[in-house]
Amino acid sequence: MPENNKNKKDKKTNFSLRKLIYNDKYLIIFSILAAVVVWIAASMNLSPETTKTITVPVNVDFSDSAAEHLGLKCYGDETFDVDVTISCKKYLAKDITADDINVVLQTNTVTTKGNSEVPVKVEAAGENNDFNITSYYPTVYKAYFDVEDKKTLDINVSYENKDFIADGYIMGEPLLSENTAVVTGPKSYVSQVKKLVSNVSIDDKIKSTQSIDLKVSPVDSTGSTVDYVTVNTGSNNLTLTIPVLKQMTLNVTSSFINKPESLDISDFVITYSKDTVDAGVLEDAGISEANIGNIDFSKLKSGLNTFKFDVSNFENMVILEDIKEITVTVRVPSSYEQKSVKVDKASVTVTNIPEGYDAVVTSVSSNSVTVVGKKNSLNTDSLGVGLVVDLSAYENNIITGSSDYDLTTSLENSENCWVYGEYTANVTITKK
Repeated sequence: MPENNKNKKDKKTNFSLRKLIYNDKYLIIFSILAAVVVWIAASMNLSPETTKTITVPVNVDFSDSAAEHLGLKCYGDETFDVDVTISCKKYLAKDITADDINVVLQTNTVTTKGNSEVPVKVEAAGENNDFNITSYYPTVYKAYFDVEDKKTLDINVSYENKDFIADGYIMGEPLLSENTAVVTGPKSYVSQVKKLVSNVSIDDKIKSTQSIDLKVSPVDSTGSTVDYVTVNTGSNNLTLTIPVLKQMTLNVTSSFINKPESLDISDFVITYSKDTVDAGVLEDAGISEANIGNIDFSKLKSGLNTFKFDVSNFENMVILEDIKEITVTVRVPSSYEQKSVKVDKASVTVTNIPEGYDAVVTSVSSNSVTVVGKKNSLNTDSLGVGLVVDLSAYENNIITGSSDYDLTTSLENSENCWVYGEYTANVTITKK
């Protein structure tokens, strides 16, 4: 082996600790590293103690507790916070959180109804020994325990300011989305609830219908709010609709139904016991007259006909005068005559018979019907009286056997005459 290569190998493999120690450059680096290690160790061992307060949220749960087995329910906050003060090394404080602390309720201490103070227990989570718990607050959870009860009560609305309707307008009948609500809570407190009240405050002068969200309060006989109970109205929001009606003077009118298509009634004399009424109407409804109801031509005969209409309840309108009914008279001119036309059970047609059933007409209530019209319209050999029993209204409630059904009448060969009176047919219905 050449001498030069051997010397190079010896230089690479020979290591001298003595030379390293006495090498100033390596000694300085080693000293710095050693100082850092010593400083860190000293800081950890000699770090000052500090305190820290941590807020721990607690969910209240009495399931499978002595109270639950005794039929007692907890009436109090469903969650609450416990402020826990700990002591620890200062350098550890920032890393300790609520997850490192267990807070539990001593639920099995509740065995009777009434107000209870349930002890709160606080300890470190798991085997964490890096801190000490020095204090915490609250040390007890306060709640009321009792058997659950419920009852249903009407909702009463009161108005703090009763003068909230603009001049020229009136308030219609207010409408609640729910008229009753269920009060639920501890039995001893539910029994104290005497009524449900909701106070409405409207400051502006309103001219249109308003819908207001309400809050219901359970109160006792003195008007004080009862604690620990809840009120369930059955809907997400309880609302009060206040109809605002405009005051108007309206002409009284009525309408005719089942009038023959070609009949001219301009010669009929129609009078009312009251021609005009003072009323409150919904402005948006477009009401320009007080139509009090319908007069069916099947109830009109030649001469004087009288009808009475209840005017105490109308949709979109309120009669403001102290009247309960209005009388309408319809005078059919003497030029109209009456003619009796024979009918029998063969004249009756049954329509809309439910599937799976048969229907047979066994008789009619009269062997003739009365037809009203002018003389020249009645002088015909055949007016074509049609009698129909329509079973469509009975499709889901059909009754087998014999029963009387109303007859709908028509005249096939006349457009200016009508059938006067009410008639029925006896129909026997059987299953196929």
